[in-house]
Amino acid sequence: MFGTGQFQLYNPVRVIYGKGELKRSAEIFGVSNVLVICDPYVSSNEYFKEVMTGFNSVFIYNKIIPNPPCELIDEIIESVYEHSKGAPKFEGVIGIGGGSTLDTAKAVSSLLVSEGKLADYVEGKKKFEKRLPLMLIPTTSGTGSEVTNVGVYTLNDIKKPMTSPTFWADIALVDPVLTYSMPKRVAATTGLDALTHAIESYWATSTQPYTEGLALRSAKMIFESYEASLNGEEWAKDEMAIAATIAGIAFSQTRTTAAHAISFPITSFYNVEHGLACALTLPTLIRWTYKFISEKMDDFVRYVGFKDVEELAKRIEHMMEYSGFSLKLHDYGVKEDELEKIAKVSVEANIINLTPGNPKYEDVLEILKTIY
Repeated sequence: MFGTGQFQLYNPVRVIYGKGELKRSAEIFGVSNVLVICDPYVSSNEYFKEVMTGFNSVFIYNKIIPNPPCELIDEIIESVYEHSKGAPKFEGVIGIGGGSTLDTAKAVSSLLVSEGKLADYVEGKKKFEKRLPLMLIPTTSGTGSEVTNVGVYTLNDIKKPMTSPTFWADIALVDPVLTYSMPKRVAATTGLDALTHAIESYWATSTQPYTEGLALRSAKMIFESYEASLNGEEWAKDEMAIAATIAGIAFSQTRTTAAHAISFPITSFYNVEHGLACALTLPTLIRWTYKFISEKMDDFVRYVGFKDVEELAKRIEHMMEYSGFSLKLHDYGVKEDELEKIAKVSVEANIINLTPGNPKYEDVLEILKTIY
């Protein structure tokens, strides 16, 4: 039996995958006057510059930072208005980069045709009702943001996820060539994020047959290609790119669970990369949730090629150590007397309630102590 036995499906994003597809971005998007949101690395790339010549008019904003604060996105809107000397007349917005860049593009495409500050929407005081046409192009293999209606923004120094119907892109253009130049650490942390998406969408209480199939396939691809992708194997990078998108489609329907809920304060307080912050608790959560969904997890481990959940958990720990990451929180600057604060913030995230067993404050604190 899956989840509650009831489900809905909705993902309107047109996904285009293939090597070299970035060259066709102007043709695919079908607009001529665009605002491009990216980071300085992308904007300085000669391949990117060549592709942008396919548009008649391009305004590039490239001052993007990880875990974008709401205030930064408000500043982008102000910059765009200053550039346009009034109301912007862009026909569409393109986000090209990692998850923070894509989330920024989602918010900008909506704010350009809405009133108020982003914080109003993150806090739920207002709701977006429209946006400009939006194309998202990932350069990492992890966040899945290109195919979800989720954006994550920093508000009052805490990462806050929000959903909006306007955050579904019109087009997700997945060109794995863009991931070939990822630094090894970025490839590792984003790959761990994708794996967490797959596993959490599989076990979420909101799961369904559709997402279970996507999650299983995505997880298997990641287990088979993760280390090879870090070693520069192009076939593995291709696999990771599509696996991350598949996992994104899966959790776009289910949301994520405890690993993500706990990751938000770990990233916010200690500047630990998002995917790594998720992976830190994942093996322990696998062991913890097993007592609630043993049959379901037995099916999972058989499909991905392990003998039991302990081997699965140890495989993820090996992936982290292979990537050069410690498994212990104290190695990331976390003090033992700060675990209670992390647990308190973690259980305030609604998504934690989608975890099998519905972990409470005491459970989260015990999980944190296990990996301290």
